Amino acid sequence: MSYSNGSVGTCACGRLAIASCNSCGRTLCDEHARTLPPAPEGLSPNALARFQVAIRLAAGPHCEGCRADIGNSALEQINNAPRAPLPEHWLDRAIALSGDQTRSDAEKLRDADLPSSLTAKDVASEFLRRIERPAQERVPVSPPSIMRNPEYREGWSVDCRRTEYVAAGGPGGRYPLPCLISTEGELLGPALEEGERHGQTWWVVPESDIELSRLVRNVARLLLLSAFSPRPQS
Repeated sequence: MSYSNGSVGTCACGRLAIASCNSCGRTLCDEHARTLPPAPEGLSPNALARFQVAIRLAAGPHCEGCRADIGNSALEQINNAPRAPLPEHWLDRAIALSGDQTRSDAEKLRDADLPSSLTAKDVASEFLRRIERPAQERVPVSPPSIMRNPEYREGWSVDCRRTEYVAAGGPGGRYPLPCLISTEGELLGPALEEGERHGQTWWVVPESDIELSRLVRNVARLLLLSAFSPRPQS
């Protein structure tokens, strides 16, 4: 891609320049006339899209720095725009934030505004009060024996645990231990066994092993998805 029929000087990289930046007048080679700046970190989806559109649609050739200025100017307009009000209840707020494209992840974490007294058991209780779908998973909560089959609990899987494990027979990566909100309002999960592999029997997960903000976010997603799932046939 070129913007003139010949050289207009020398680019800072030493190559022949074929264009000048429309903003600062800096002479640019063909490559540097097309170079796009990286987006700032921590942008919301809307802000990222606006930044990318602004730097790509800048009229005429621009250097990387001036394209970044154009993108940052577009970000300022977004940052100054009013935000949609959030509900008062912590779970309604989390549901609203889960679909919010105007806030970054850091802003969502801040705006979640969870009550200081909130516990994992409170989250499970509120989830059970609202969910209108039958449980999707079942896990063993007692070991099998010769005389007795294992007991099971039914519930909904949710990602909320801090502890990780090494998968047996798989790649060497570490994975978060699963968790289940049972129909009794318990938060159950497997315990680590020898070799950092999780066991087959599930127990009540200690509150200290649950990341509360992650639990609330993922419970909100479960409720949001359940609203669009087909209702079970009676």
